[in-house]
Amino acid sequence: MRLLETYETERRPIAIRNTDVARDMGRAWHDIEVRPTIEQDSLDGAAERALAAQSAFVLKNHFVLPEERDFLGVVLGARYDASPLVVSDGAPPANEVEAYTPSSVPGGRAPHLWLDAARTQGSSLFDRLGRYFTLLRFAPADTMALECAAQHAGVPLEVVDVRHPQAAELYPRRLALIRPDQHVAWRSDELPQDADALIATVIGR
Repeated sequence: MRLLETYETERRPIAIRNTDVARDMGRAWHDIEVRPTIEQDSLDGAAERALAAQSAFVLKNHFVLPEERDFLGVVLGARYDASPLVVSDGAPPANEVEAYTPSSVPGGRAPHLWLDAARTQGSSLFDRLGRYFTLLRFAPADTMALECAAQHAGVPLEVVDVRHPQAAELYPRRLALIRPDQHVAWRSDELPQDADALIATVIGR
C-alpha cells in the first residue's frame, strides 16, 4: 500500500507545475494584442507582422521565451526529490521551465549517454536498462550483496557495466540504481551496509 500512496507524492507536484505552465502559456497567447494594422500592405503592417512573429510567452517567473521552444525543463525535468522511494544525495539542479540539466542526483531522470559512435538502436544507455530495476556499475565493484538483497525481496535487478569516458561527467558515483521509470533511486561509490534496507526503501516496503 505504501508504494501506491507514493504515486500522489511524486506525481502531484509535477502535475501542478505542468498545469501552471500550460495556463501561463495559454494566458500569454490569449493576451496577445493584434491590431488591424497587421493586415495592411504598408510599412506599418509589415512592422506589426514582424512584431507578431516574435511573440513571446512571458511566464509568471518573468522569464521570456521565444515562440518556438521545446520546454525541455517541463518535458524531461520532472524530479521526485521528496519521494520516500528516493535516497537523497546532494542538491538537485534548479527547477526550470525551459532548460533541462541532466543530473544523476537521485530523484531525477537518469542522464542519457550514447555508448558508441553509431548512435543507433542499442547505442543508448537507455537501451541497456532492464525492464525493472537496473544497477549501473561505472567501475569494478562487488555488488553481490545488493543483488542478493533484490533477489531475496523478489525484485528483478539487472547489473549493467558501463565503461565510457563521458560517464563520469554525468554519473560521478561508481554505482547508480535506476528505477523502472528510468529515474535514479540511489547512487554511491560503495554499497550500503544494509542492502536489504536499501531495496526495501526503493520499492516502498
